[in-house]
Amino acid sequence: INQTLTATGSTAGTATYTITPTAAGCNGTPITVIVTVNPLPDVVAAPNAETICSGATTNINLSTTNGVAGASYSWTVVQSNVSGATAGFGATINQTLTATTSSSGTATYTITPTSNGCAGTPIVVVVTVNPSPNVVALPASQTICSGANTSIALSTTNGVAGATYSWTVVQSGVSGATASSGATINQTLTATGSTAGTATYTITPTAAGCNGTPITVIVTVNPLPDVVAAPNAETICSGATTNINLSTTNGVAGATYSWTVAQSNVSGATAGFGTTINQTLTATTSSSGTATYTITPTSNGCAGTPIVVVVTVNPTPNVVALPASQTICSGAN
Repeated sequence: INQTLTATGSTAGTATYTITPTAAGCNGTPITVIVTVNPLPDVVAAPNAETICSGATTNINLSTTNGVAGASYSWTVVQSNVSGATAGFGATINQTLTATTSSSGTATYTITPTSNGCAGTPIVVVVTVNPSPNVVALPASQTICSGANTSIALSTTNGVAGATYSWTVVQSGVSGATASSGATINQTLTATGSTAGTATYTITPTAAGCNGTPITVIVTVNPLPDVVAAPNAETICSGATTNINLSTTNGVAGATYSWTVAQSNVSGATAGFGTTINQTLTATTSSSGTATYTITPTSNGCAGTPIVVVVTVNPTPNVVALPASQTICSGAN
């Protein structure tokens, strides 16, 4: 008896054969043979295809929809530009897959359902694994002066195409830094205190919906010193010495002071640096002249706002007596 039998329901069916032998027209005693026909389970995958990022885990749930009880599931897999996929069995495919190149790879699962030793029709589920871009910042850290702009260029070096970059930021003693996105971080940062502050940028690269490993770039923002001159203007006589004391009042440590000077009808003034301007100035005409000092404070390479101090130099008059000497009589003028 060679017959192809098909179960017509979700439970086992039977074909009962009653077999009669015959010889010379005489029938022997019939026998009965029962053939049990087990149904074939099907398998459905949810989802029936999946796209994940490199380093993520698949989440494919397997089930039977044709009512055949006791189904189990096994699978084989073929990988292309992917690692981490393995053959296995169970009701869920949970495997961590990694792209092995800078292009998308695939893991192709062939899943076979089985019940009572009977294998149903396999299905195929393709998992696409997108690579994750990296991000490199140039420079990797930066120090700027208060009121200056950051200049951090972002790029990908692992060959993943289409990368974009976004960042969050935490400020300490700094204002002006904001979360944003782009290929360059150009932001004007201002120190809010008398000591250096920081803006800490956390930058995440993304390509095809996949985030790469974030990096951190710290921008140090040095405050600007001020300068106060005492006195803030001065008038001296020709041949006298200036006495201008320079100091910082906004608390920025380590300030130094330099100056340039423009003279008008005055000689003796020179550019210099220090905490005091002591210079001997001489009027070069019969009228008052000026030495105009432009003083710039600097701390940690950051120049504060210059101030101007004008020194007025009054000329010294001479005197001539005519006659230069005189002889008179007593009682005369």
